[in-house]
Amino acid sequence: MRRLLTSLASIVIVTLTLQAAAQDFPAQVVSAVRCEGLTRVSEQLIRAQLEVKSGQPYNSRAVSRDIRRLYDLDYFANIIADVQTVAGQVILTYIFEEKRFIDEVKIIGNKKVRTRDIRGAVSWRTGDAFLEDGYEQERDAVLNLYKQKGYPNTTVDIIVDEVAPGRVRVTYNIDEGKKARIKRISFEGNEVLSKRKLNKLMKTGRAWWFVGGKYDEAKFEADLQNILKEYGNFGRLEADVVKVDLIYPDNARRLLITISLAEGPEYAVEQLDIANNEVFDDDEIMRIVKVHPGDVHNTGQLEKDTDLIRKGYEDSGYINANVTPQVTVDPENKKTQVLYAVEEGDLKYVREIKITGNNVTKDEVIRRDLLLVPGERFDGTALQASQRRLENSQYFQEVRFTREPTDDERFANLLLDVDEGKTGNFNFGVGYSTEERLGGFAELRLDNFDLGNWPSFSGGGQQFRTRISLGDVRSQYSLSFTDPEFLGYPLAFGFDVFDEYYEYTGGVEFDERTQGAQLRFGKLLSPYVNARTSLRYDNVDISHLPYFASRSLRRERGGSSTISTIWGITRNTLDYYRDPSSGSKHDFELQLAGLGGDNHFYKLQQDSTWFVPFGEERKWILSVRGRAGWVNDYGSSDFVPISDRFFVGGASTVRGYDTRDIGPKEPRYLLLPWGPKDAVGGELRLVGNVEMKYKVLEQFRLYTFFDSGGVWREAGDFDLGDMKHSVGIGLGVEVPRLGPVRVDYGIPLNADDDQGSGRLHLLTGLRF
Repeated sequence: MRRLLTSLASIVIVTLTLQAAAQDFPAQVVSAVRCEGLTRVSEQLIRAQLEVKSGQPYNSRAVSRDIRRLYDLDYFANIIADVQTVAGQVILTYIFEEKRFIDEVKIIGNKKVRTRDIRGAVSWRTGDAFLEDGYEQERDAVLNLYKQKGYPNTTVDIIVDEVAPGRVRVTYNIDEGKKARIKRISFEGNEVLSKRKLNKLMKTGRAWWFVGGKYDEAKFEADLQNILKEYGNFGRLEADVVKVDLIYPDNARRLLITISLAEGPEYAVEQLDIANNEVFDDDEIMRIVKVHPGDVHNTGQLEKDTDLIRKGYEDSGYINANVTPQVTVDPENKKTQVLYAVEEGDLKYVREIKITGNNVTKDEVIRRDLLLVPGERFDGTALQASQRRLENSQYFQEVRFTREPTDDERFANLLLDVDEGKTGNFNFGVGYSTEERLGGFAELRLDNFDLGNWPSFSGGGQQFRTRISLGDVRSQYSLSFTDPEFLGYPLAFGFDVFDEYYEYTGGVEFDERTQGAQLRFGKLLSPYVNARTSLRYDNVDISHLPYFASRSLRRERGGSSTISTIWGITRNTLDYYRDPSSGSKHDFELQLAGLGGDNHFYKLQQDSTWFVPFGEERKWILSVRGRAGWVNDYGSSDFVPISDRFFVGGASTVRGYDTRDIGPKEPRYLLLPWGPKDAVGGELRLVGNVEMKYKVLEQFRLYTFFDSGGVWREAGDFDLGDMKHSVGIGLGVEVPRLGPVRVDYGIPLNADDDQGSGRLHLLTGLRF
């Protein structure tokens, strides 16, 4: 506007001057037309625009028209027409002041705000005319941009350099300064949603001491959208953010945010219809949706209902089905009409399953985890379960399913692409207890082992495991192998070999060594149920046992052998085996000893775990675990060996207590009952664990837990008052190149005098 007014003023002045000059040069002929002040614009271009030419009578109005035409070229800041008479001849001279143009725009010093955002805020562009009176406007544009992004301490220095005649380079030199931290977020106009609820919807939060509270414009805008979306779940379809005030008090070191809301009226669903559905009738669909006529209009639940309808079609083979919710709003009556428009598509069958990306893992290893086979109709639930099974195998970092059309409209190919991950695990742990003192273990586990694939020994889906535990009083060695499909049949086969040495010290000193092996077989009865059986041999050797040891120990003198068969069944519906969020796992096992050897007993064990997520983001996970066990002798045996009794205490049962520190104990010295005591185990065990997990980040977990457990020498001694309890906290971290690290600290609630006041438990691992 200022530029336009300047040009108009110049034209008016020149016109008035020319009119006055016209009176001095009446009817005279122009002898010459001259141009002065041109450096960048060619004279030829100027003369092509002129109406007044030499040899013509002088006309002041024609000169005025020429000046207006020359201004329209937008090359000049000022034009003066100088008219003089020399020797009776009129000489007309146009004096030009050329505009300066911007040859380059540079932005330097910005790190927190993108260059393209700054260029979008300023008005100076390469090729534009440079106007010196625009400095403040440009500086304010940059400062306001930074202020909206939480940087009120920014300074901007605009530098203009002459790079050529009539051409300048403009440099915005920015010092961003420190970002203000949010001191307070307040809300106005909210009644339906409390301040606490609104704050929980926002990822933007106030600073706590020197932590957090930085303002991020993109995150804040997403927070505002989350708030409006939540209002939609309460029927407030007209909810709006009226304004947002960003206030910077105390020298802009702190930021106060005020969000003004208009909640609007509540809308209810007046009518709900379903259109174009033939495979499922209206009643079938209405039974699975949650929002019905008369309910408050819940935008979020309507989206979930749409997904439920679509999933129902996908599970029935209509993989191309599409469901579109169409909402008609009646603002006058505050009602809505919802129509689910269904496009069912055709029923599809699987023609071929193509697998890519598996450079190590064999195709057949992957296919045995798929719940879809060629020739069957597509099933969305089976497809999701197949993906979870492949992910739970931990062979792959990522599993992706897509579909491919074929020349037959009834069929489609299922495409499976995998990114193979590291399937080797090297786990180790250390610990200390008053009973076993310092100890540690190392374990090598290959989850995608292939015994017949030399020299890599990988890709066959077999499991190989070897473990070594070394401590002051205990040593363990074991070797295990499992083939999920033995000799190509859907029957799992495996074996274990083990050797454990335990040195009892502290009064009664003796050695216990257990050696043995077992053969295992398993059969998958359904995608979630697995049955197993095994034949096991154990040989326990007791040596260096003094004659004055306790009765329970003396009857173990010389050791014994046990041959048993084990039968078990497991039902597992966990979503992810490594870090479950939902589902359950139940295991029941019966061991019958007496097929040979010295011992005859039967042993029943049950282990059940449930996982329940809370909240839309499923960050809070409650897990409840219950274990029970009972063992009893029969036939020619009159007791159950210590090695087959139950023990409680330690990281895997009741944290906060030493390993095997809960339950029956006997003095190590027969003649000194007041001396140190050893755990002798029992025939009945109960253990319960309740744990709450919070997923702080993808790689970081916090835990709090309550453990309870007890062991009784005989089932008839059962008394709930003997149960020991503990509480504690823990944290888990997924460390790159190391693997999961879990640290727990348990505090006994009703410990005996010799059981201490708390224990730290550590477990870590390395993947390769």
